[in-house]
Amino acid sequence: MSTVSTPAGTTDTAFMRRAIELSEFGRGWTSPGPMAGAVVVKDGEVVGEGFYQGGGSPHAEPCALGAAAERAQGATLYVTIEPCFSRTRESCISRIAESGVARVVIGAEDPNPVAAGKGVAALRERGVEVHVGVEEQVIRRGNEASYKFLATRRPFVALFGTMSFDGRVATSIGEKPEAPRSAVDLLRASHDAVLVGVSTVVQDDPEITTHLERARNPLCIVVDGMARTPVSARILGNKGAGARPQALVVTTRFAPDDKLRELKAAGAEVLVAPEEGDPLAANIDLNRLLTLLGKREVASVLIEGGGTLSDAALAAGLIDKIYLYVHPAILGGASAPGLVGGLGASFVEEAPAVSRLGCRPCGEGLLLEGYLGAT
Repeated sequence: MSTVSTPAGTTDTAFMRRAIELSEFGRGWTSPGPMAGAVVVKDGEVVGEGFYQGGGSPHAEPCALGAAAERAQGATLYVTIEPCFSRTRESCISRIAESGVARVVIGAEDPNPVAAGKGVAALRERGVEVHVGVEEQVIRRGNEASYKFLATRRPFVALFGTMSFDGRVATSIGEKPEAPRSAVDLLRASHDAVLVGVSTVVQDDPEITTHLERARNPLCIVVDGMARTPVSARILGNKGAGARPQALVVTTRFAPDDKLRELKAAGAEVLVAPEEGDPLAANIDLNRLLTLLGKREVASVLIEGGGTLSDAALAAGLIDKIYLYVHPAILGGASAPGLVGGLGASFVEEAPAVSRLGCRPCGEGLLLEGYLGAT
């Protein structure tokens, strides 16, 4: 549903940007729903603020209105995401109407197609002046995983990699350039799950955790067709977020039963998924795996796997976004591996194209990002 509103002024934009700042405090905790921030303004002064912390916590609007108390009467409420509306239970619309707010400025419509526009209509029915679309693109991009997941019930998939200035992911003897820990932590904390291949687990024994204040650890998913994940792997010691397991090992019907029992005893959850191609190769069908993850309410996945996993995901057209840290070193070497494995494209025009490119300084190097497909 498309909602038309009159353009907002510079003051509206400034207060909405503050609401966006507040919403970021919920990053990583509100999934599969969007982050949301709210600001109550009376006579040009902020009298109440709030944000959605996720789970069963109050939404951003009641938090901000509660802080404003009686000063909300006749005020303007700025909220990043369209307030929720329900005819059968207490909703944010009811709380807003009871507060006496005269005007509501909304950044973007509800990412759930079933609910989009209903909150706006309900507010207008109650005589509240409503403006929609202030800083909308910024808000939609910040909540891009929720917008995709709630529309398709499939996770938003990002690929993260680190390479040298000349495009190598490791030296000829296997030493790998590293991205700044802060950048890796932020990406992991922003996604529900991190997906790695079993070769990465066996060779590097990574610890898929974050070290940010208030950040949660993502679910670690290992693509492991024959259950080769060592029971001593550090990922099995990860502390899951909430009720999540330490790690999810995705395997096939060909995996040895004794290995599956050992992994379960070590704290992993085992998921037997469909394979694709030659059954003897035990390659996980990544497309169907994403469908299974969507049913588990996994709204976003960050792939940190090696070249084989990255190639398989790209070949299947599953990548929505790419993050690439460029380390300032020049490694050289004809045998040094690149970011993506496989045979590669034969012609440039047939290769996947990256659009909406962005670049920013990160540590001693650069962090590039871009989108694939129509996302």
